[in-house]
Amino acid sequence: MTKTCGFTLVELMVTLSVAAILLTVGIPGMRDLIANNRLTAATNLFVSSMNIARSEAIKQGRDATVCVSTSLAGCTAGNWQQGWLVWVDTDQDGNLDFPTEVIRAVQPLATSLQFTSTQNSFSIDSQGTVDNVNALLNVCDDRAGEVGRQLRVLATGGISLNSQFGGC
Repeated sequence: MTKTCGFTLVELMVTLSVAAILLTVGIPGMRDLIANNRLTAATNLFVSSMNIARSEAIKQGRDATVCVSTSLAGCTAGNWQQGWLVWVDTDQDGNLDFPTEVIRAVQPLATSLQFTSTQNSFSIDSQGTVDNVNALLNVCDDRAGEVGRQLRVLATGGISLNSQFGGC
């Protein structure tokens, strides 16, 4: 008796059917996972920028600013998803000019994200307090339904996060 190796047609069809079912169930979940990670990454990037600005303001005893920057060369009007700068005002003139030190320059975020606020900048003094108290920033994406994060900048320079925000 000879022994043959390989798969029968029935075994192959069952394996392909199971694989198709697993992919059908898994792909949408993976898409949501990626979208949620983008929201979290954008939120964390802003929070870390504010923390760096606050830390540098206290450490250097000078005002620090986090502002929208579409060109990454200076503060501009626009949307936060276009990028932002973190800088310390070393000459205390309130302007981003020489010898002012840029601490962080954030590139534009993914086009699927919407990062909106009524504020274009946040100024942090040498005591670590923020001038725009209780300013809100909304981070949303282009998914159907209301999925997003809401950040509230507190007077102490801390950030309050509402991860169940649905008002995008």
